[in-house]
Amino acid sequence: MTQQEILHALKELPTATLSEATARPSDLPPSVHRVVPGARIVGPAFTVRCPLGDNTAVTRAVDQAQPGDVIVIDCGGPPRTAMWGETATFASQIKGVAGCVTNGAVRDIDAIVASGFPVFSAGLSLRGSTKGQPGETNIDIVIGDIAIQPGDFVCGDADGVVVIPANEIDAVLKEADRLRADEQSRNDRIKAGTPLAEILAASGNRRQS
Repeated sequence: MTQQEILHALKELPTATLSEATARPSDLPPSVHRVVPGARIVGPAFTVRCPLGDNTAVTRAVDQAQPGDVIVIDCGGPPRTAMWGETATFASQIKGVAGCVTNGAVRDIDAIVASGFPVFSAGLSLRGSTKGQPGETNIDIVIGDIAIQPGDFVCGDADGVVVIPANEIDAVLKEADRLRADEQSRNDRIKAGTPLAEILAASGNRRQS
């Protein structure tokens, strides 16, 4: 599949299904949630690692990221300092960046919501970041217990964020399509009057709801 075909397929699938379709856990911590109501994010990861409280590398990432990239920021600690705000949002929109995901905090929420730019963060904080420590971009990072490499596929919606390794994307999409077909079959059986317990028992021990 081409990159565009992969992105199109991912946009049609909820994160819960994608998470179930992966061979191992792929979901970021539940604390990482969307800031903009209704926003959905899909794209390859452009990774950033920042020293705690300093977002110099974020500024560099905004300049280096390609259109369609999702900037994924590991700030290395609790979300007390805002790593992202209005200016980074505006610059990213101008460049065509697809969105931002961080285990840190963000600020300028009214402006971000008004822009409609997809931002997923672990918190809100009005405290500004320092500048001067270089950090790193386009490197392997870890958020929670999920390893993220540059180019991995990042998908976020109301339920949270999943990261799919680029080298597993074909298998994950195939399994996700099968799961969606199973889900439709279950719904059809529910409409026909089959008890839910009977349907789920027949599905075995797979993760589901």
